Amino acid sequence: MIEIFFNSPHEAETVHNMLDHERDKWKAEIVRIKEHGIQIESNDPGEMINVLLIPVIVRYILKYKESHLMLSILKDKFFFQEPEEQQQIIHIAEAIIEGERSEIPNVDQLPQRETPIYEALADFIRPNLSFALPSFIKFRLHQYVERLYKYIEVAIEEYKLEQEYQTFIQSLRDYAMNRETKVNVLHIVHEKELTVYNEHFAELSQDELMKYIDRSFIHQHPMYIDASLLAPLVSIAPNKIHLYTDSPDFGMIRTIQNIFLERVNIYPRKMAGI
Repeated sequence: MIEIFFNSPHEAETVHNMLDHERDKWKAEIVRIKEHGIQIESNDPGEMINVLLIPVIVRYILKYKESHLMLSILKDKFFFQEPEEQQQIIHIAEAIIEGERSEIPNVDQLPQRETPIYEALADFIRPNLSFALPSFIKFRLHQYVERLYKYIEVAIEEYKLEQEYQTFIQSLRDYAMNRETKVNVLHIVHEKELTVYNEHFAELSQDELMKYIDRSFIHQHPMYIDASLLAPLVSIAPNKIHLYTDSPDFGMIRTIQNIFLERVNIYPRKMAGI
């Protein structure tokens, strides 16, 4: 028999339901006790612990406790107190965990989170044991929390980069909105590179584009601006940009959209007609 206690009846009910969903496979008897606890009995406790209880607790921690642990790390170790910042950083960390931010350098080298939880549970749980899961998490999952710490570090760095990028984009947007337009309409065709054409679809050479650059603004700007395309575009400040591409999520295309907003129209590459 094993007894596990939780912080609340709701948490006990959640784990009870997770175990109950699997119990027919392992012939375990699972009942609620003392409102915030569960009791598990099996004729083969060793098998039940290894194939039922430990996997379910690991899933429970990852699904229901991990975000709370990351929030504690953010507040207590990195001193992020603003709820909006906390939410954004945790969202980035969760996206990294789900494999949705593979473009971030070295995320594939971050350590697995599940392994230390499995190992700690395997070392701890045995037949005829009664314990509180919150205490187990607090005192026996230091390795797991250290691995979460690494995910949070990467998420914070990415968050700061994104904030800098947004500031950068906003400054370029403000500049382009307030600058006198030099060419009313531009066409940009995206093949291997992005080629700029005037309103008559005559290609603008790199030398021609460079002549438009406002050097004083570029020199004063705190971040690097692509001199071959982005600097000429914001200096020209066109009223309309027709952009032809088969890859609308390409980085520079997204940047142009973010700066010029409703001034940009996106079309399939074939509509350029060249």
